[in-house]
Amino acid sequence: MAEPLVSVVVPTRDRPERLARLLDGLRTQTIGTDAFELVVCDDASAGSAVEQLLEATAAAGDLRLRVLRQERPQGPAVARNRGWRAATAPLVAFVDDDCVPVPRWLEALLDAWHRGAGGDREAALVQGRVDADPAEFPRDFGPFSTTLWVHEAGPRFETANIAYPRALLERLGGFDESLVIAGEDTDLGWRAIEAGAQVIWAGEALVHHGVIQQGPWGRLAKGWRWRYVPAVFRRHPGLRRELIAGVFWSTWHWWLFRALAALALRPRSPARAARPSGLRGPRRGPAWALIRWWLAMPYVLRLVDYRTGPLLAPYRLACDLVEVAAIGTGAVRHRIVML
Repeated sequence: MAEPLVSVVVPTRDRPERLARLLDGLRTQTIGTDAFELVVCDDASAGSAVEQLLEATAAAGDLRLRVLRQERPQGPAVARNRGWRAATAPLVAFVDDDCVPVPRWLEALLDAWHRGAGGDREAALVQGRVDADPAEFPRDFGPFSTTLWVHEAGPRFETANIAYPRALLERLGGFDESLVIAGEDTDLGWRAIEAGAQVIWAGEALVHHGVIQQGPWGRLAKGWRWRYVPAVFRRHPGLRRELIAGVFWSTWHWWLFRALAALALRPRSPARAARPSGLRGPRRGPAWALIRWWLAMPYVLRLVDYRTGPLLAPYRLACDLVEVAAIGTGAVRHRIVML
């Protein structure tokens, strides 16, 4: 059998149904299943469903499959590192187990890599397009769900759809395993850029990302994991230009800050206005009202958007406050101004 043109690396844990959809998508690749190898690293899934699925896939023999298993959960960075180090092709394509690639996915990645890299393919990574799965979005998209869109190259270099030359991964040392929960993909992409790598955009290399149901507590827990993000921004100063107003990690955080500023500018009570601190004026009148409206309105509209409505506004506020607290905690730890 000929050497594979590309290796596909997938970390997985406890999502057999979604992994099965990914495997089905890989079976339809236009380059043919003999042209790529698949390396799946099971990050200590509970139960036997993932193991049984992979054993059945290996027995079917329609994919060039290698399975690696972790004895205990160690996170996606460790799983991906084990995967690419076991891979043999010159190009390593990363995809997540909650994604489904279109049939031309690998063909488009390879075409972009060959055409765009020029004479130095070992220093060129390829980033592909990610859309929400049309089979699930918007039907299943609600207040406790999440999905992913990537419509341009960078700046976060999501591993839902990205390919690195194996030689570049070896030179960089792969993913930083100290970033256990979040940020390892962004960190690797920026280390590649800082090492002189070229980023190629492959818009036709499309994968569909599933709509993931997290539940109310899961959504809050996901917000807290962003405490790892400031470490990445501290390491890579070029990332700061991606912050809103140079400080805020997301538009929602910026809007929340504006809403809190509007709250601070609310009219003073007559008793407070009579105190020395009230000498600056009571902040009444149409001009002050217009300023407060301008500051607060974007975030108010976010709280009552079409998916959640006003009844879930307190929950959405809690989610945003958890995110801001997580980013702030990480920012203090890593001595960076960021919210």
